[in-house]
Amino acid sequence: MIRWRARFAALNALAIVWTIFAVSRPWVGTIAEDPQRELVQRTLLVALVMAAIVSAIISQLLPPARCAGFIRRHYAIYAVTPVLLFLLSRGGGVTTQHLGAVYLLAVAAWTAHALEGLWHAVANLPDRRAALTLAAVLLVPYLALVPYHNSTMPTASDEPHYLIIMQSLVADHDLDLTNQYDSESYRVFYPDRLPDRHVIQVGPWQYPIRDLGLPLVGAIPFAAAGRAGVVALMGLVAAALAAQLYLACRDLRISHRPALVGAALACLTHPILSYTTQIYPELLAALAFISAARLVRAGRGATPLALAGAAACVGVLPWLSTRAALIALGVGLVIAYCALRPLGPASLAQRGYRVAAAAVPFFALLAALSFVNWRLFGLFMPGAAYYLVSDQQQVLTFAPQVGTLGLLFDRTFGLVPRAPIYLVAALGVVHLWRRRSALVVALFLGWLVAFTFIASIAYWWADGAPPSRYILAGLPFFAVLLAAGLERLESLHAVAWRALGAGLGAFSLFIAYVFAVLPNIRYDLAVDIRLTERDGQLFEFVGRLVRPDPAAAFPSIVRATPMDYVIGTLWVLLVLASAIALERMAARRAVVG
Repeated sequence: MIRWRARFAALNALAIVWTIFAVSRPWVGTIAEDPQRELVQRTLLVALVMAAIVSAIISQLLPPARCAGFIRRHYAIYAVTPVLLFLLSRGGGVTTQHLGAVYLLAVAAWTAHALEGLWHAVANLPDRRAALTLAAVLLVPYLALVPYHNSTMPTASDEPHYLIIMQSLVADHDLDLTNQYDSESYRVFYPDRLPDRHVIQVGPWQYPIRDLGLPLVGAIPFAAAGRAGVVALMGLVAAALAAQLYLACRDLRISHRPALVGAALACLTHPILSYTTQIYPELLAALAFISAARLVRAGRGATPLALAGAAACVGVLPWLSTRAALIALGVGLVIAYCALRPLGPASLAQRGYRVAAAAVPFFALLAALSFVNWRLFGLFMPGAAYYLVSDQQQVLTFAPQVGTLGLLFDRTFGLVPRAPIYLVAALGVVHLWRRRSALVVALFLGWLVAFTFIASIAYWWADGAPPSRYILAGLPFFAVLLAAGLERLESLHAVAWRALGAGLGAFSLFIAYVFAVLPNIRYDLAVDIRLTERDGQLFEFVGRLVRPDPAAAFPSIVRATPMDYVIGTLWVLLVLASAIALERMAARRAVVG
């Protein structure tokens, strides 16, 4: 085994040295396109080094017989170097997107290879080690995507405004954004003059409307590497989210392999993969959500330390996102119940200690946020900035049934058309609920409260950013259901159901790949969809490759014609019928068994 590892290290070192030599040829240095030269001379090398390190980690988990084949397959990734150089040698007509398609395909192939190796080893690993290894695997595509995305897609929508707050914190050590907007210092990460300022005028000062959690967390990465540092932070957050999702699945006694596949699919498909290259707080909110839920997984048996940790996690949510703060209400109910009703007899002092542990971190963080808002805006309350501008637009429609259909099934902005693998989550609802865990209740209540509010927002589609932004913070609930649904499919041994699941997963990964290669097609505006009756940029692209056009299967709830509501209702009925049919099939199999 030691000889295999030494040979692996030597051959990878040789391959990387050869790659450095190949991409350093003088003719490569004369390429006029900076993004193309950057891709082959720097980004590619970093990706190959990361892949080699993680492959070495996984090889140590495999038995010798399987390790040999795994190591041999790893070397195939180095074929990407001559392919990229061949494309560059063809001269004009080869765009950065062409190179990116090949580069990202190689990264995707390596990721599948690494996950396949981990799939064979995961059942023999402690859960924490398996979760950390999964995070290491996913960190490779996340970080490999950062330079390519930054070179092909400028910041958009709210992203530059979050970065401006970080810029002010780093450069001026304050939250007055006046000089940042006036001097246009933001042009280092935004290519033009910003058409508006996301601020509230307070006397001579201009303070940010945006929530402060992400700028505070991202200030240090921004100081180190600017926009790229903050995007890299998003990749690290997504990797940590993957580890927590896997551990949550194992907490719920979901088998190792469905837990691994469910967590990996959730984190390699839209919207999680898409938002690893976006500067928004929702990924951080999702991590805080799943962390809080896991800390109370013992229910009434949770320790005061676990209750305090969960309270701190939900206390962070109002700092990160005013919308995601509603998750704190659902999870907070579970924390309060666990604190007030401990398992076994407890004295009054012990109960008081538990209640204090569950309450003090949350209210301290809430009070700190309210104090900051009082200093900025004169209002001692969380979400003060949004409160001050609430009269400028309608927020609630009180029609959650419309927003629910749109958030899930709208052809331009819905989750399912971009990641149909989440249809499998419906198959795991009953399977998971029967386990009656505090973790399930915390995930469900946290998601339900936030989702109901978001579905009632007049602009539930959150255009200007990639779709599903508003439900991203609550997505851990769907991800755990996805793993439970995959376990249900695995237990049935039904070829047709497994084939359906594989097809949904393949299409979801394909869409994620398209979004990664062509990040600009993730952005649609609801007003354009209404006025032009377009299907959105994604299906306009996919419709040229796939027949029949997938867009025809989904409603456009943004346009909201009667037929769209009919199609949306049919989708709901189809999902419910599939879940019921699967449960009946499982019940019959259990009786026969």
